[in-house]
Amino acid sequence: MDIDDLIAEGEELKKVFEKEKLQSRYNLWCRKVRIYMKKEGFTQQEKEKVNVKMHYVENEYSENDALISLKKSLGDTIEILEENAFIYEDKTCKQKDLLLIEKILGNFYMHYRAMYRNPVHKKGTLAAETLDAIRIGNEYDLQRMLYSLFIPIFPTIRQEVYSDNGYGGMRADLYLDMYNLIIEIKCTRKSMSEKQLIEELGADGFHYCADTIYFFVFDKTQTIKNPEAFKEAFVREPQKGGKTVKVFILQANVF
Repeated sequence: MDIDDLIAEGEELKKVFEKEKLQSRYNLWCRKVRIYMKKEGFTQQEKEKVNVKMHYVENEYSENDALISLKKSLGDTIEILEENAFIYEDKTCKQKDLLLIEKILGNFYMHYRAMYRNPVHKKGTLAAETLDAIRIGNEYDLQRMLYSLFIPIFPTIRQEVYSDNGYGGMRADLYLDMYNLIIEIKCTRKSMSEKQLIEELGADGFHYCADTIYFFVFDKTQTIKNPEAFKEAFVREPQKGGKTVKVFILQANVF
């Protein structure tokens, strides 16, 4: 049972006007609400807020007053569930979109292979030599490719977005306003050490004012010795309003 089903069942309870019958069905409905909150991982504060709304005053001397109290608690609980339904819907949509972005970044090499390296169809007009001549030389080349992949899905995504972090201007390679998300692109070079790359990512991760920061590193010179350990070192999940930070690594040897 999802939150919409609970709300619909609650609305049906509004049609019951026999106190004993309503009380029995309402208590059962409240148990379902508690089970749902536990299953969906509601915080303790969110649970307490709903439990306060579900509470009603039993009046053994006045059945009418008890019925009024039940009806009020039912209505208040439905209202707060409706509020959470909108929040949950937005949260679910964001989670799906972020997962999609992560898949594109994590599997970018598949796109590159399919587009530029796989054999061309003999009836096609694209020449293998033309496609093979396209190489990723620096961050700007990669930025263009990623932008072309993201814009059909997220039409509001922008390139080269400047923002003020309170000390100096910062430029985001790709920026998605709707989720306050930055995709920062890095390319390694022969003169760059792994330590230098770590320092650059660490500084950018600290200074960027965004809820989510994805670093996309094209390790052209295979500077990163242990990609999995490197990625793990930068993972940050939001705690008390903090940022989400993840690193995606594309090494030249996958082409």
